[in-house]
Amino acid sequence: MRLRNLVLTITLGAAIVIGLLVALSLYAAPAEAQPAPAPAAPTIDHSEAISKALAYLQTKQLPNGGIEGWSPGVADDFTTIKTVIAVAAARRPVSFLTSVSDTTPLDYLAARAVTYTHDTTGTLFPGRAGMLAVAVVAGDDDPYNFGGMNIINELTATYHAATGAYSTTAQQGWTSGAAGTINQLWAILGLAAAQETVPISATEFLIGLQEPDGGWGWGAGYGDVDTTALVLQALIASGNVGPADTKVQEGLAFLRNGQADSGGWESWGSLSADSTAAAIQAIVAAGYAPATESWAAANGNPHTALTGLQAADGSFGGNALGTAHAIAGLAEAPLPIFGRGRRANRALAWMNEQQNADGSWSGWLGPDPGMTCDAVLAFAAAGYDPDSVTAAGSVTSAMDYLSSTASSYVNNGPDAAGKLAVAVEAAGEDAHDFGGVDIVHVLTSTYYSPTLGAFGVPTNTWHQAFAILGLAAAGETIPVSATQTLTGLQQSDGGWKYDLSPAPWNTTTPDSTGLALQALIAAGVPPSDTSVVSGTAFLRSQQDAQGGWSNANSTAYAMQGLLAAGEDLIADWSSDDGHSPYDALAAYQKPDGPFVWAWSWPGDNTLATAQAVPALLGKANPFTDTGVLSPFVAVQRGPDPDRTVACAPRATWGDSVDVIVPFGSDLDLDGAVALDWRASGGAWVTGTTLHRADGYYTATLPLTNPLVYEFRATFTDPDGVQSGPTTSSTLEPRYIYLPLVLKQ
Repeated sequence: MRLRNLVLTITLGAAIVIGLLVALSLYAAPAEAQPAPAPAAPTIDHSEAISKALAYLQTKQLPNGGIEGWSPGVADDFTTIKTVIAVAAARRPVSFLTSVSDTTPLDYLAARAVTYTHDTTGTLFPGRAGMLAVAVVAGDDDPYNFGGMNIINELTATYHAATGAYSTTAQQGWTSGAAGTINQLWAILGLAAAQETVPISATEFLIGLQEPDGGWGWGAGYGDVDTTALVLQALIASGNVGPADTKVQEGLAFLRNGQADSGGWESWGSLSADSTAAAIQAIVAAGYAPATESWAAANGNPHTALTGLQAADGSFGGNALGTAHAIAGLAEAPLPIFGRGRRANRALAWMNEQQNADGSWSGWLGPDPGMTCDAVLAFAAAGYDPDSVTAAGSVTSAMDYLSSTASSYVNNGPDAAGKLAVAVEAAGEDAHDFGGVDIVHVLTSTYYSPTLGAFGVPTNTWHQAFAILGLAAAGETIPVSATQTLTGLQQSDGGWKYDLSPAPWNTTTPDSTGLALQALIAAGVPPSDTSVVSGTAFLRSQQDAQGGWSNANSTAYAMQGLLAAGEDLIADWSSDDGHSPYDALAAYQKPDGPFVWAWSWPGDNTLATAQAVPALLGKANPFTDTGVLSPFVAVQRGPDPDRTVACAPRATWGDSVDVIVPFGSDLDLDGAVALDWRASGGAWVTGTTLHRADGYYTATLPLTNPLVYEFRATFTDPDGVQSGPTTSSTLEPRYIYLPLVLKQ
């Protein structure tokens, strides 16, 4: 039985209505949906497949750090670049692949950087340079100083403003620096990886190379899957083209038209891991995450097709290149993949957008000096002057706000005064004279009791720790008795509580322990001291399987405590499968910058974002070694992953009608779908129960007698709804008719 037509209607605001008319049977009773799988994690769990693939790549690493290519025993630059990208996509540090000679793939690439990116005359290949920049950034290295070259400056120098092309006269074998799709897309990706501004004309030049079939290729009049997928990622990464752009949608249609019934993509007549992985990266970049039901085909989806290609030895295609490509697809990691520094930049760009006109950031009850101190520490940790950070349209900075509220905020307690001192000193200002307040004097004279040997409440860890950190930041001597008081608050398990009150929530935590360790080290307690060793052991006992501590804030504070104690978080604190605490912390970040507290609470979280940034950058409190702070300039953050990307519903008919309504993105889980149905020409039956799973909703309707039925699915999302080239800002309705097959 075939569907007569499917109607997609986009209405005003953030609502999209999708309806289908199906020849089915008469059953007038209200429909009840059957349970669907529980909501999954924000990414598909391919941990086992990825671990096996990484293990295979380890067998292909040579002593020089490079990865074997097509010639046995010979490292291949291209394959090594793709391997670095794969390791980053899998959320492992590049040192995860370290050879018997103690060299990494990046070490190999650094030695090969100039030779690989230039011809024998010393002329740059823009595409190779851009590809190398993508790998360097993904591997958390510096593309401005890598292997004896400034990749970004050299790449920028190949830009021709008159055409928008990145091109040179370089020529070596089959590789050319001439203007074309490959050089252009990789140049754009390389610049986007470094968070440089991509000229609009560069994007327009790449768009102009589109083939008549909607894809991109080698100029032969037709597109190919791999090139089209890379171009789509480059266009979106440029910041000049959004997922709803008509040309992006044409490229996605090209991919959809070329999809095999298995759900994957073929190359030379066979299902290809390389092509399927590239397509996944592109469609995820466009918002179809997870790339499962939203891109389901007759006999599977992109992920089932890709995982089905893995061999027993962990490889894809029996070679390192295909395996590296597959890992990035399994991880749903579009290019470019950012290292820690550039992740921090996106987080700070989001933070800047949350700033109030008075220079503050809000806490639970509105503008909050404490929250603003956390934000100041985040910007300073990244080397930005907090005094240059203002909300759009405002000239009042974060430091202006703190200065205006200093005299009242220090009265909130020694933890508030100490935190303010830490933030002020990190920003390059003086805690002895800030906003008309000598914060140091407040700490030592108002809050410190020589009799008790404590700041504020003697049983309060945060009072002691932040007061100590504030004095240390200001270069003051820490009272020995205060250090002893803090040490005395350590519990038998080695951790610290907030205080000693008997409340059920008041247990030893990574947060309090990480804070206490920072304070003890700042007070001069050596890392070998029993208190530090026991505190470190407590954090070891609380570390989760992903290398972190259950949520973003706890992970950040635990990391800072360990960093203060001199711990190597990559070499000594990675999980069994190679995730470092840095990787664990980054897993709480959304692609466009903000962090969540935990994925069980998936909303953008200001405090989690602010506290994550210093830890992500390897900074423990107090830090005053930031050097000359630079004016803050926000980077572009990419598409909003909290919007809902609406997809056409599907239905199957057996003993009943099973409706699947796929969608993409909506990471904050605040989108919704309402499903209505009716016998043709009759009254709509509303209130059908839908069950949400990872990337789709389901409903089962007990309809069995032949008759025409209509179904109407309405998408809503406060963050906006996108359907093809139309977004929630479009007010005029559109109608699209698509075929749908119902299987008996």
